[in-house]
Amino acid sequence: MRVRLGAVVCGVLAVLLQAAGAQAGPPLPEPRGLIPAAAGDACTPDTPYQAHIWDRLEPYGAHCRRLHFSVGPLNIKPGQMDATLQPVTVEKPAYPGYVVRFRPNLVTADGSVPDIAEVHLHHAAWLQPSSYRYPFFAAGEEKTIIDLPAGYGMHVGTTDVWMLVYMIHNQTPEPRVVFLTYDVDYVADAEAEALGIVPVKPIWLDVQHRPIAPGAPDRFAYPVFNVQRGFGHVDPALGRRVCTWPRENCARFDSFGYVTPQQGAPVSVPGADREVTPDLAGTLVAMGGHLHPGGVRDEVSLVRTNVERPIYVSDAVPWSRTNPDEAGGPRTSWDFAMAVTNAALGWKVRIRPGDVLRINATYESDNASWYEDMGIVVGWVAPLDPHGDPGVDVFNDRVALDPGVPVTALIPAGSTSASCVPHLAGESRRLCLRGEVTHGHLAEASNFGGCTAGGCGALPAKPGPLVGDLVAAGFNYGAADILAVGAAGIPRLRVNQPMHFWNTDAAVDIWHTFTLCSETAGIGCTGKTGIAYPLADGARPTGDDPMDFDSTELGFGMSFSSARGQIPGVGFPADTLQQATSYTFTPTRTGTFQFFCRVHPAMRGVFEVVP
Repeated sequence: MRVRLGAVVCGVLAVLLQAAGAQAGPPLPEPRGLIPAAAGDACTPDTPYQAHIWDRLEPYGAHCRRLHFSVGPLNIKPGQMDATLQPVTVEKPAYPGYVVRFRPNLVTADGSVPDIAEVHLHHAAWLQPSSYRYPFFAAGEEKTIIDLPAGYGMHVGTTDVWMLVYMIHNQTPEPRVVFLTYDVDYVADAEAEALGIVPVKPIWLDVQHRPIAPGAPDRFAYPVFNVQRGFGHVDPALGRRVCTWPRENCARFDSFGYVTPQQGAPVSVPGADREVTPDLAGTLVAMGGHLHPGGVRDEVSLVRTNVERPIYVSDAVPWSRTNPDEAGGPRTSWDFAMAVTNAALGWKVRIRPGDVLRINATYESDNASWYEDMGIVVGWVAPLDPHGDPGVDVFNDRVALDPGVPVTALIPAGSTSASCVPHLAGESRRLCLRGEVTHGHLAEASNFGGCTAGGCGALPAKPGPLVGDLVAAGFNYGAADILAVGAAGIPRLRVNQPMHFWNTDAAVDIWHTFTLCSETAGIGCTGKTGIAYPLADGARPTGDDPMDFDSTELGFGMSFSSARGQIPGVGFPADTLQQATSYTFTPTRTGTFQFFCRVHPAMRGVFEVVP
């Protein structure tokens, strides 16, 4: 029987965590030049799921120290969506040793965690360029904790440099000051050698890290894709429509609004592939995935001589709205946790030079459209593995590939995944493909928004003037803004006549979108803003309705940002800068349509299409 989280344990730990998490003033990093004897706090579990993991990982006791680092203060301007590269060294352990755990967070100057509906961590990636080409750790607002299994760690040298790429969203019209923090559990070199810790290297897998088809543009600096409602297939296990990218075409256009062989123009690819180089061969001992709202799972397989075998599935576990300690909620917000796996769960896979690691990301496509999505998995490979049973070779060993969750995993109530008993040795070997979450519901992910029990507010019936242009300025939609149409009426557009959306705030580096609101089940677009409201599209039964419009993010930016207007525009059409402030749209049928800004969801607008 799989281990289930007890209410008593959860309650006790919640009290302890609340007391331990109390903090006054800005977060301070560990002093530079620290030495092992003076460093950090004790390494202890800080979530109920971590407590369970801790017992299994055989923690290092006093040999492990928890170091606290921060980047900030970061002044996040109103409406900020920029991706930022920290070009100088960010704080890191200053003496040689091994990272065995990494936990990220985003806090304000008083140490509190901001409401995700206001400010949230879209993504952050930490790099150690002197050792690894790709990031060694990445996180989004789901804030997955990485625990390496006992006996393994990522080595950090005294002269190594850490860098950071991050995107923090400020969805309000006011500036915000935040700190990006990260706690590192660390074992010094001398103690690590006595404890038998061996080095592991990160393997970065990304569904969009390079072009997936001939003629596709290179978007490696901002690896995102779209999933629009109606695309994909019905998942038998979920009983709803999903789309798996890049195996399937999941949208009419890419995140910059263009139709390319990468998105919008269907191509036949099995997934995004990365070849295993000699320096990364060995035994995979851990993996963890990253998705955005709407995400269902990351899927990783190993390919050898054109034969493909699944090796890992990282599920997004959404928390229940009625009981946050249980799984089973909707996939419409950041209120989820990602499942990870490692050798402590009985999961090890041997990989060799020339093998191909293949990744796909699955998003639901029934309820809404999801823009600028990610599908990332970070794996950890031990070139030499002296610990426990050897990893399985999924091609040469007599091994069953079981899609279940290991029986030793701690799973939340409400989970429906089947059980799996792992065996890495013997005649009947079994690899469990799924893992367990590292934390439960996060308090900052509690403001879902939406309409009251009585329903959404009604729109006025008064018709407004005929227009050909709608303008976003000063964080509102002018004549089409929900707050303005009561007096002047709903502006009208002519069917089959081109109209133009304009973002005049682009001049001050503020991006806006004009995105159709979901009308599924009468949801509309007049409710309270939250992390799950409004939703994009979701009103149409197929994926080819041109009325499911989205302008993409109108504004000026660089290649590692989501702005439609790219400077200098390498790899983009010649007129990319002209596309920075305007979007042309031709309505194809009559009716009343509500829209919102994905960057600032409190911005709402409406227009009517007439004959």
